[in-house]
Amino acid sequence: MHSKAWLVLAGWCCAVGCSSIQRVQVKPVESAVLTGDEIQSMHTKARALSVEQPRTLVRMNQAAQMLEQVARSLPEDYDACWEAAEAWTFIAENETNGPVRINAAKHGITLARQARELQPDRAEGHYWYAIAVGLLADADRTFGLKAVGEMEPSLRRAIELDERYDYGGPVRVLGILFLRTPPPPVSIGSSRKGLRWMQRAMELFPEYPENLLYLAEALHNNGKDGEACVLLRRIMTAPPWPDRQFEDASWKVAAQKLLQCPKAM
Repeated sequence: MHSKAWLVLAGWCCAVGCSSIQRVQVKPVESAVLTGDEIQSMHTKARALSVEQPRTLVRMNQAAQMLEQVARSLPEDYDACWEAAEAWTFIAENETNGPVRINAAKHGITLARQARELQPDRAEGHYWYAIAVGLLADADRTFGLKAVGEMEPSLRRAIELDERYDYGGPVRVLGILFLRTPPPPVSIGSSRKGLRWMQRAMELFPEYPENLLYLAEALHNNGKDGEACVLLRRIMTAPPWPDRQFEDASWKVAAQKLLQCPKAM
């Protein structure tokens, strides 16, 4: 999925926050009683919608609702749970309406939490839980630094289980946490640790544009602007990533902005 130029952590990580992630609940998507064949057909259609390129909010919203309906109909279906969580996080990341973003992130948290409970030794549930928590905290700043405490252990567990998942996603997102959170004793922030994690993500998938983008940020934060510029130019000239066409455009925009900003580069 398409993770993630999602985590704009600099703002919300500076607030302590008072809301509890553990208490996040959502009203389930209303669903009719379906036969086994109808559920299977819906699951197949929703999967097709969620991977059609380039992704759109309309299709992903349809996919999220259908995948959640499958997950509610088959509460022991691990794949339906994490797939629904992934779809909801896309909406939480890319919607512009604040309440819609918050609602989508809460659905993502609920379904990813269900996936973790079903199969704690699979990476997907832990990973999408961390992503959804970060997106909720970005949309609702009352969660503040408590979100970091939820995200870090989930990401580390996902790394233990499958560090290559989502093009090195667990490694990449943990690196973003280190780059963008305040340093101890307030939080876990560390530019050097962030750089090491981003270098690891680059080792895993050296051509994936999002890894290049955040490694460039990490290099800049560690005073290596020349190396950062090289990576940013690679992003600008790279062909669209096949299954991340929607995201690829935003990565290029972000890279271009960094290259044009004298204070950043």
